[in-house]
Amino acid sequence: MSVLARMRPAAVCGLRAASALAAFASAAWAADDQRWRIFEQDGGALLSPSHSDEATDDVGSPSFRCKAKSGTIAVTGDAGQELRNAVADLLRSNGYPQVEMVPASRFGQALLSVSYSEAGSVWEYSFELEADAPAFDAFKRSGRLTFKVGKTVVREEFKAGLENVAKFQSICARPKWAAPDIFES
Repeated sequence: MSVLARMRPAAVCGLRAASALAAFASAAWAADDQRWRIFEQDGGALLSPSHSDEATDDVGSPSFRCKAKSGTIAVTGDAGQELRNAVADLLRSNGYPQVEMVPASRFGQALLSVSYSEAGSVWEYSFELEADAPAFDAFKRSGRLTFKVGKTVVREEFKAGLENVAKFQSICARPKWAAPDIFES
């Protein structure tokens, strides 16, 4: 007779509950380990919510890419149904799916692209943003990126690891050139 067969039913249920709790705690710990992480590669960087510091396919949404010191950041994220409907409405009315950042950018609006990824079976959006845009500065402080497409407001929010957002921004930012000193001897 096995050990489990000799145990009382309450004890067996207790063991099963303890095992289930341990599995749940392990899953919760892994979910809590997701944070903004930077992956430097090929003269550029990727900023993404991820569970690992290793370069894997664990890239969350939204994610940001840039070439070092380019001043431009490519934003990519999962396009929900509301955003896809807003883009479709704009296209039907012969409008452009422009991205209006919140707070507004001094460089005007960007054009939003929407595509379907068969690899992940998801709709994705993408657009470009200046590394020093007020909206990216606000994102760096709050963990919330907000933009509008038509009348639809999109809020992407994730706060764990915000120190990496600032580091990513410094990788992407154009260098600040010092004015030459015309009074040098």
